[in-house]
Amino acid sequence: MARAKRKTQLDELREALPRGYSISTWSPGDGVTRYRFFDDGTRSYFGGNGIYTALGFKQAAIFALGLGNR
Repeated sequence: MARAKRKTQLDELREALPRGYSISTWSPGDGVTRYRFFDDGTRSYFGGNGIYTALGFKQAAIFALGLGNR
């Protein structure tokens, strides 16, 4: 029997973003993942100027929820 692939928190966050926004991450090894949000289709963390950089998943999730209210 095949197991269903579980979604990661990042997968769920990407699905929750409104159309036109993207997110990329960077983990420098200090225990805090950075989540950078873009509104121009940029896919790479270092590929352009983002609209917001969250430190940790909690900040990223709160910001993503707010994008739906723009």
